[in-house]
Amino acid sequence: MKTFLGRFRRLLRTHRRLAAALLAGAAVWAGLSALRPADPPTVAVLVATRPLTGGVTIGAEDVAVRQLPVAWLPTEYLDDPVQAVGRPATLNTPAGAVLVPASVVSRDSLATPGMAVLPVALTATAAGLIKVGDHIDLIASTDDGAAPVASAARVVAVLSSDPAKSGLVPTLGDDPVVLVELRPDALAKVAAAAARGPLGFGFR
Repeated sequence: MKTFLGRFRRLLRTHRRLAAALLAGAAVWAGLSALRPADPPTVAVLVATRPLTGGVTIGAEDVAVRQLPVAWLPTEYLDDPVQAVGRPATLNTPAGAVLVPASVVSRDSLATPGMAVLPVALTATAAGLIKVGDHIDLIASTDDGAAPVASAARVVAVLSSDPAKSGLVPTLGDDPVVLVELRPDALAKVAAAAARGPLGFGFR
């Protein structure tokens, strides 16, 4: 035993600088660990796993539930795939973005407060260029030529005759159909013009 203790003391004297450095490092590490703040609280949120195009129905493979810090999140967000899968996206969404109630078509997300939504058929020319979020002027045909019936109407959904591309299917014939956001006092005028036939449009 004495021989062992003697060897141990000689080893410490020989490597005392290394031992001191190791002890100092251990003390610093312990101090930093104690001072490190706790991991921020997280919650489950729904994010896009790949870019989503406005108007296209969201599939199960397009979204996933991830744990994200609460401080990073908006006030409202989706947290379950059932809230989005099977519904059309209201706007283009990049991969990794947190989905909020306004990200998918629902009764609450279609129109902003105080506004109304109306489906209108458009003339086929260039209608395929219209995307969710576009602002368009609506133009009706008249006996005298053409007349504007709405200005800068926001497109909130683009309806497709193919259920595989969109969960919103038009019932107004073969003309392209969009849902546009309008002031309530403009509804009657636009609806009357749309009843007479497809409306022309211009991009803003």
